[in-house]
Amino acid sequence: MSGIETMTPAETVKWLDRHVVGQDQAKRTVAIALRNRHRRRLVEEPMQSEIYPSNLIMIGPTGVGKTEIARRMASLVGAPFIKVEATKYTETGYVGRDVEGIIRDLVRSAVNLATNKAREEKSEEAEARVEKRLIDAVSQTGVNYGSTEELAELLSRGRLDTIEIELSVVEKAMGVEVFPMIPGQGFDNQINDQMKKMLEKVIGKRRKKIHLTVAEARKKLFEDEISRILEGGDHVREGLKLAQEEGIVFIDEIDKIIGSEGGSGPDVSRMGVQRDILPLVEGSTVATRYGPVKTDHILFIAAGAFHGSSPADLIPELQGRFPLRVSLDPLSEKDLLRILTEPENCIMDQYLQLLSADGLELTVEDQAKRKIAATARHMNEEKEDIGARRLRSVLSFLLDEYLFGAPDLIKGRVRLNGKKAQERLGVLVERKDEEGYIL
Repeated sequence: MSGIETMTPAETVKWLDRHVVGQDQAKRTVAIALRNRHRRRLVEEPMQSEIYPSNLIMIGPTGVGKTEIARRMASLVGAPFIKVEATKYTETGYVGRDVEGIIRDLVRSAVNLATNKAREEKSEEAEARVEKRLIDAVSQTGVNYGSTEELAELLSRGRLDTIEIELSVVEKAMGVEVFPMIPGQGFDNQINDQMKKMLEKVIGKRRKKIHLTVAEARKKLFEDEISRILEGGDHVREGLKLAQEEGIVFIDEIDKIIGSEGGSGPDVSRMGVQRDILPLVEGSTVATRYGPVKTDHILFIAAGAFHGSSPADLIPELQGRFPLRVSLDPLSEKDLLRILTEPENCIMDQYLQLLSADGLELTVEDQAKRKIAATARHMNEEKEDIGARRLRSVLSFLLDEYLFGAPDLIKGRVRLNGKKAQERLGVLVERKDEEGYIL
């Protein structure tokens, strides 16, 4: 897999099917949105600038796969991606996080991606410089290791890793803060960063001599050299471009910022958050520590359960900026059984691997697996419906004996059949006082 550029919508859905059970319409809509990002890049200007992303809202109860689809999409897309909860932000003027922090976080992610890519591209050059500095440092120890070529050969084979050498390294300057560092207040933090850089240029970089082994020096020198190579490079500019053109923002719990008309206190702030998010979604310029960023072509995906509300309760202007809507279905017993056993690295396999690490080879029969899914579905109906998240709590309760007993009380091969699962989980369903101890 070489990235989203080579994957059609059908291939993207097929890839998501390996990790997320059901929710075909949601996968289809997300796959189209992702592919449209690639299609837009193939369109020539000025049309390219006129094509805006089709933002979408995923609607469905908790635990049905909204966040999982977004998380898996993040691992598939070679683009900056962040997930935020709308409830973390408050209206401008209230104490809390500023919504522009969403874009600053996205840009930070994009710059990190671009920096990591640049590091990979320049790693060979940095390693060559490190090798040269190590040869010079080892030569100054006074021990004769032969010619420069022979010394380089010894270093490459790791024969001199335990030799102690002296290095001259840059001493980190003391941090200087002009304004207090307040989470989410990007402007003050940006000024602090600029002031630190300016003071470093005025004062200069101080160096000090340290003693360490060749193995330790290799790591330290690599970071020193790669920083020198990247300093003044265009990876920051590439990161800004990546955020603007390929950035994806997943806003969860957007239904929690719906306030009542004429409300006061928190309701006022919730409605204010909607108004503050609106400029980001429709296109604006946000100041970040790396430079200004336009949000016109960032893809926004929102999600919410919308219990007792609907996307129509959002302010009209914001509704219009999320033209696509997709509903995710509640999970049936059959869905829960598939989620338990089918996806790659499914929850059942996770627990079996944990026990295997302690020398306990547990085999769970199909009847027992069906009982786990049935119990999870029953508890979702009787208590709060938390979807697939219920599986973990039910499975933990069922396997408590083995999780506690391994490796000293229970060892070797053990089989869990449907009858034993029925007896154990029957206690959970019938006894309300016991049921209250888990979700």
